[in-house]
Amino acid sequence: MDKYRIKEFINKYKRPFYIYDEKVIAEQISKLKSNFPEFEFLYSIKANPNKNIVEFLAANNIGGDAASKNEVFKSANAGIPKEKIIYSAPGKTKEDIEETFDKCIITADSYHELSLINEVAKEHNTVLRVGIRINSNYAIEGGDILPSKFGIDEESLLPHKIFIDSLENIKVCGIHVHLKSQILNYETIYNYYKDVLELAVFCTQKMGFDMEYINFGGGLGIAYSHREDELNIDLLGQKCKDLIKQFKEKLNCRLIIESGRFLVCKSGTYVTYIVDKKISRGKTYLIVKNGYNGFHKPTLSEMVLNYTKVPPQEIKPTEPMFTSYDAYKIDVLNDSDEKETVTVCGNLCTAADLLAKDVVLNKAQIGDIITVTNAGSYAFTLSPLLFSSHDIPYEFYINSKDEIIISEY
Repeated sequence: MDKYRIKEFINKYKRPFYIYDEKVIAEQISKLKSNFPEFEFLYSIKANPNKNIVEFLAANNIGGDAASKNEVFKSANAGIPKEKIIYSAPGKTKEDIEETFDKCIITADSYHELSLINEVAKEHNTVLRVGIRINSNYAIEGGDILPSKFGIDEESLLPHKIFIDSLENIKVCGIHVHLKSQILNYETIYNYYKDVLELAVFCTQKMGFDMEYINFGGGLGIAYSHREDELNIDLLGQKCKDLIKQFKEKLNCRLIIESGRFLVCKSGTYVTYIVDKKISRGKTYLIVKNGYNGFHKPTLSEMVLNYTKVPPQEIKPTEPMFTSYDAYKIDVLNDSDEKETVTVCGNLCTAADLLAKDVVLNKAQIGDIITVTNAGSYAFTLSPLLFSSHDIPYEFYINSKDEIIISEY
């Protein structure tokens, strides 16, 4: 969508909106499939549950990584088959399991969940094939082995083997490991994948799991900032081909990678417009519609910068809430040759509603359009859209034929 069309849509709908470009998503799908021919892929629905996006991914044989029962339903409604929907989240209730066991593969996050799944299966007179999420005994970036709210500690598996074997209405058929998101070093991912494969061999030989699949979780990162280099996915793919050959005889099963932001982040742009411009004691403010309550992550970045004394480039990410201090590029969509230093704020009654502080942009006027990049993942879905009861932004999906599909919430 070029700037003239963007202006046309702002004038027509008179509220901010997200644009998702199907062509960009298609390019990312192609990168994954060409570099990892031995793997299957799941899309992490939580990254962006937009119906058009999920349906497009389903049509391209991408499965669903569901983090709730409703994400299981979204995946199924989009046409993803049961065997390609994996439901993995902590704290699943018996009701969650009862409503989804026939629509997906459930990954147990604890021994309690294994008992619940077994109970549901027994009540329905069936045997369910399930996965187990494992908190592996591996420090992905060195240092200590950490506790986690996610999964079953690797070292606890053997002491619980008798318990697992006693659950007559379930059979463990897969494992799921996920230790970190947004990794940009291909060697880190490669070494992690190798450890997961070794863990899978242990689970087959020592635990007796009938291994049908290995879910390596996510981790494939994208470069949000100009400071970062993109993940060398070509080299990672080459090394993974050799790695798979090493384990082929011991593990002849489905190999699965989860991907959320890698597929959709760069497909999205957030578009809003300036409703006021003011100067306060020498500082210029641009006030836009739906700042924090339209796209929250730039605001969270400013909050982190404000409340920490650590140099910005050393602040550790907390995904998916905070990625980096310079993860989003903000522009004024006009042809001005003049520049000015401004602070971009939203129109909420809170000083925290701050998109960018002291940035150099094209000199702007009231009514000019503001765009924000990297808005395809963890954007609309994570923002406090109901705060202050403003109109909720639209979502526009541009398909490969340049047709625009509109969703309103």
